[in-house]
Amino acid sequence: MKPFFIIILAFFIGFTSCGSRDGSIPDAPGGDPVITPGPDDYTAYFAETAPVIDGAGDDPAWERADWKQIDKVWLGGGNASQSNLTPPPAGTYSGRFKIVWTEDRLYYLVEIKDSYLSLTRIADPYNEIYNDDCLELFINEDGLGGFHENNNNAFAYHMSYDEESVMDYVSGQSGNSNFRNGYIKRNHHVRYAIGNRDNADGSNLYTWEAEMKIFNKNYPVSGNPDYPPEKLSENKIMGFAVAYCNAGPSNFREYFMGSMSISGANKNVAYQNAGVFAKLKLVK
Repeated sequence: MKPFFIIILAFFIGFTSCGSRDGSIPDAPGGDPVITPGPDDYTAYFAETAPVIDGAGDDPAWERADWKQIDKVWLGGGNASQSNLTPPPAGTYSGRFKIVWTEDRLYYLVEIKDSYLSLTRIADPYNEIYNDDCLELFINEDGLGGFHENNNNAFAYHMSYDEESVMDYVSGQSGNSNFRNGYIKRNHHVRYAIGNRDNADGSNLYTWEAEMKIFNKNYPVSGNPDYPPEKLSENKIMGFAVAYCNAGPSNFREYFMGSMSISGANKNVAYQNAGVFAKLKLVK
């Protein structure tokens, strides 16, 4: 092999090894990395006028946003199994979402088709809310991942069909009067409305609209309504997921559907580990 060719080959090997394991490619020294979006990541557009949270989903703010599916099976088989990841029977469930943002809030539009609603725990959301049909919104403000089961490194909001209960799972807090069964109510974090909540049109299609304040990991675990939310800005990257607990005639969760793929045998780990979240990028 010619010496000159060896030098050129070594240069290209060194260059290609500079990319990080997450697919990012460094800019010039001292610059931020350019991150190539993965298949489960989402780009959220700025809303000049915030959507009205009424469950209609017809605001102009949503027109520019892309739909993304909630179609990955985290628990399946009809009995919320980790080992049987069979999805819900065709025609009984579908889910998709959009996200936009303003300086003060994230906004979600979620469409859920569900042929059977289990609402047996709606009067007491502290009592295994996940075993009723409910929407889950996960957010990790700094986008750095990490464990969050007993801290506020990330939030796991469970939202009931009552249009008012927003339960965050933070285990290990049984000695705190604000907690019960590992849950604390976070109604001042998320406000939402559900269109067709009583299924008056018989379509089994429910339109969720939500506005979310974003808090950093230093937010007190036991809650503080006066703690200031983060201001959002262009190019901010957060960790996120959207999921749905799909209960059935058993009145227990039978499937758990998420917006991103999770590696490993146990895919029900988003409530513990923000490292499995996808990335949410804010752009204008």
